[in-house]
Amino acid sequence: MHGRRAQHLPAERCLPPDHGLRASKTIRRGSDFLKLLDDPAATRSHLIFMTHGALTTNLHDPFMRLALLRRAMPRGRNAHILQRAVARSASSLLNDRHFDTELALELLQSPTSRWRTVWQLHKPGNPLDDDPVPRGLEAALKKVDLASLRDALNAIPLRNTATYEVRLRAARRELHTALNDTWPHCLKAFSSRLPLLILDEAHHVKNPNRLAHLFDNEDAEKDAEALRGPLGDIFEKMLFLTATPFQLGHHELLHVLNRFHGVRWPSALARESFDHQLDQLRRALDRAQSSALRLERAWSRIDPLDSAIVEELTAFEPLDAQPEALRTALQIAEDAARDIDEAETLLRPWVIRHVKDDRAQRRLYRPGKSILDNTLSDRGIPVTGTATLPFLLAARAQAIAALQGSDGERSTRQYFAYGLASSFEAYADTRRNRVAKLDEVADNDQSPVEINQQLRWYLDRISAALPDAKSELWGSHPKVEATVQRVRELWRNGEKVLVFCFYVETGRALRAHISRALREEVVYRAAQGLRMNPAEEGEVLAELDRIGERLLRTDSRGYARFRDKIRSLLVEFDDATKDQAADVAIRFMRTPSFLVRYIDLSRTTTVDDLLAGLDRDMSGATLSDRIRAFAVTLSRKVEQERAEVLETLTGIQTGGIVATAADFDPAEGSNRRAVLMPNVRLANGSVKRDTRRRLMLAFNTPFFPEVLVASSVMSEGVDLQQDCRYVIHHDLDWNPSTLEQRTGRIDRIGSKAEAVRQPVVIYEPYIGGTHDEKMFRVVKDRERWFGVVMGETPDSGEVATDRQEDRVPLPAQLAQLNRTGNPGGS
Repeated sequence: MHGRRAQHLPAERCLPPDHGLRASKTIRRGSDFLKLLDDPAATRSHLIFMTHGALTTNLHDPFMRLALLRRAMPRGRNAHILQRAVARSASSLLNDRHFDTELALELLQSPTSRWRTVWQLHKPGNPLDDDPVPRGLEAALKKVDLASLRDALNAIPLRNTATYEVRLRAARRELHTALNDTWPHCLKAFSSRLPLLILDEAHHVKNPNRLAHLFDNEDAEKDAEALRGPLGDIFEKMLFLTATPFQLGHHELLHVLNRFHGVRWPSALARESFDHQLDQLRRALDRAQSSALRLERAWSRIDPLDSAIVEELTAFEPLDAQPEALRTALQIAEDAARDIDEAETLLRPWVIRHVKDDRAQRRLYRPGKSILDNTLSDRGIPVTGTATLPFLLAARAQAIAALQGSDGERSTRQYFAYGLASSFEAYADTRRNRVAKLDEVADNDQSPVEINQQLRWYLDRISAALPDAKSELWGSHPKVEATVQRVRELWRNGEKVLVFCFYVETGRALRAHISRALREEVVYRAAQGLRMNPAEEGEVLAELDRIGERLLRTDSRGYARFRDKIRSLLVEFDDATKDQAADVAIRFMRTPSFLVRYIDLSRTTTVDDLLAGLDRDMSGATLSDRIRAFAVTLSRKVEQERAEVLETLTGIQTGGIVATAADFDPAEGSNRRAVLMPNVRLANGSVKRDTRRRLMLAFNTPFFPEVLVASSVMSEGVDLQQDCRYVIHHDLDWNPSTLEQRTGRIDRIGSKAEAVRQPVVIYEPYIGGTHDEKMFRVVKDRERWFGVVMGETPDSGEVATDRQEDRVPLPAQLAQLNRTGNPGGS
């Protein structure tokens, strides 16, 4: 198996318990791969797990580097002089201090078949588990041109002179380059035949295009090239896997299929037949694409007044009584359906698709104002109160920008529509930075960018109409307020929530606004149970801390009882792991966030109340169930990842309120100093990769964080499904596949939704009557057309989106009729 995440997928995760097969550890280098192939048949691995890039990385193995140098050394009377020079500097040339002069010299003077014996004589305390150089490498080296290595060897200084170190460093660089240039040829010459290559994340080997950054994986691209070069003619069969739809173009799919050229073909005739079939498929897909594009153009000419007729359609069947534009579109649709069916017929021998029939049951969509009352609605969030004036002014400004049409004004249209619809904070940030940049360009005479004075007047009025930056009214933004209140309600019910947004400032704002809302909720619920005044916030929180300390103090009897209960849920672990996991659970159970929701609080709360809280049914499962499920999932992880999860949960913040100007500061455009709850975390591009990794691991547990506000960095290749089934797309996107990628983070195998047998719930809020609603209407229309127009590249320009907003929506049932033709369907 060859995949990016193979390091987390040992044989136990891929095979049934009694599989009886020998599987390798994860291989990260080609040298280790060759050593496995060299094992005796009785002990050879049946399955080899490799990470992407394993067969295309540089040669680092010191034994194989020395074997290449030994083979490249010239034969003759003075060969021993060069051998001694290489041996003297071996630890530096091989970057391994174990290779002293005496050992390196004896290895160079011995056949590689004896190297393991030589090593054990010199290093008895550091035995080798395998022969350091595969037997097949010697045979491979006979077929490889080693001229560049010989030239590099000649640069090694033979005598210790005043310039020895300088010359040695230069020789080392030259040898390093020559070794890495030679290594791929060694792999290609290695005589081996393997039955099957399974390449995971296969969508990474498509052709680069202007959207390639969405699926960028440099190692996977190198692997794909290796299938043509070093790995060509090794594998008898290949199987490529991907969970990512090929919605970006059928040419990319063809490029992936082209990688099958690296298979070991039984004959030249078989390869010619494959080329012929691919050529047929390419022409058929081109015809299908052309027909689908003609259909889309014809459909856009249907009069919106005929939308009622369109809604009643159940098939692509033109009738004489229909309006001419509709009848023409349906005639073209018949041709498109035929061409798509033909393309799929040719594609069927090469692509196996797993189509989940229960998609409609697995997912529950809540668009627009549905986020407010959780009822299905086709209307947007209304704008009321203090937000009304800024949105009215922005609508007027957008109309002026559209009429004027200069480059500068078209640029500013983006933050009227997008920034303001996202949050007041995002609007303020784009207003300040975007216009400042436009003014700077104009002042430097770099381009004729100007902002109309009338438009600038509206920009100033919008800024003046926003609430005071030092007040909490910035949270009254209609969509922000809706998102915050929905998160608050879900949190009350013990649910975790994943929130996606586009703007950095919106992410920071949402974290702050949600933190404040949850803090208020904690104080209110605690004050009710403890019969305290919620206005005395500090006293309420202090009393919660005292209760947690009293119930779960390590020297108390209650602590021991509670700990034993938690340990009983962790049956899969040894005693040491049980103790560590129990400490983690207790650490979280003593926090205000857990106490106020799972326990009937009073001043006489006991450990019995705490134990009862474990069995309170919330979020479709009791906390005991969730901890037990967490233990089962954790037990299936490799030891290294299991330790990483427990270490993350042991170190992640659980208590106290964080207030940092760096996260949320008026001087940086934010409206106030943040008061952040530790159970609400932010993961965007400015957050370190290691921190994002820890947040992902912790989010997949019943513990903190409970709310994760994320940007696109968490929208692909990340598993967030194990304890969450709610996602809020606070900011939408013009591209349907972007929304699908985000939702896919929690709609995966092993999801909480599967465990509790409830759907994944997707909120897609948008503000009614604004550019936000336009984006929603367009992206939903595009989602249907993606099943028809393969590889459509979404255009977010004003002209394109205006046109698509105005066209009659393609009925869902008609989109489904053609969806079978999408080679990337899932």
